Amino acid sequence: MYEQFFERNYGILTPEEQERVRNATVVIIGCGGVGGVIALALARSGLEHYVLYEHDIYQPSNMNRQIACFSDTLGKNKAEVIADELYKINPEVDINLFNQALKPDEISEVIQQGDVVLPAADEWALSIVMLDTAKDMGVPGILAYPVGALARVSVFMPESPYASECLVMPYRMPYDDLKVFMADPDNRRILQYYRTVGAWTQDWFDGFCGGKLPHAQLCAPVWVTGALAAMEIIKLVSGKWKPVIAPRYWQITPTSARIAKFSLARRLLSRSTQRPWGKALLPALAKRPWLVNLFTRAIR
Repeated sequence: MYEQFFERNYGILTPEEQERVRNATVVIIGCGGVGGVIALALARSGLEHYVLYEHDIYQPSNMNRQIACFSDTLGKNKAEVIADELYKINPEVDINLFNQALKPDEISEVIQQGDVVLPAADEWALSIVMLDTAKDMGVPGILAYPVGALARVSVFMPESPYASECLVMPYRMPYDDLKVFMADPDNRRILQYYRTVGAWTQDWFDGFCGGKLPHAQLCAPVWVTGALAAMEIIKLVSGKWKPVIAPRYWQITPTSARIAKFSLARRLLSRSTQRPWGKALLPALAKRPWLVNLFTRAIR
């Protein structure tokens, strides 16, 4: 049945390329908005091997964007629901499912299980550490995150800079320290592009910085992010096209679509946080909104 299910793929991919897609294994950490879209898009592309991690259940607040959230899946584990959908698409899929959160000390072991890894959990510190670790291990990692009206996708390879550098996170900071850093309201204030490019309201951004509100999301940018990430995975495993490799990345907004580049200034600032003056810089900036805006434009 495989050839019948994916017959139209063969008008684009050669039999050898399609077989590489079929035999590849993708590790997806988080099966909600982005992770769910990617898993289903890959299944409809003919990929048959999955490692899925997700501890969370569907809740009403997921209805606005998560592809397998329906009134009859509320309260169900997201990974289990996504796995059921994958089996409906292709009964031959091979799924290694974990209805639990990935622990930081398990990252290296889990990365070894895949040809490509995709951290898509709400645990942003975990995602950064996973991408940086995958780079060190020589396994391609996919950065795929929507922020309000903004979608960004990039492939991290051994020759890429680290994700922590590109995203102006403290360079190679251990997970526990990075989690504390990213929860600090002053450090969150630096994320002004959530408001400008991501189109968040000021009230929502203030609530997010204070730890009272989650990420604001729209369905279309979430699904666009997932679709682009799935395409980058198809590029990697089929070998047909060159992926968009960091520091380059897809940037999609309501009015534009382009391949942008994480600047050298971002990487230098990330590395500066290893020094005392660098650690003090971001909180100092956050206290001056006009300086944050200037800083945000300077490191694009």
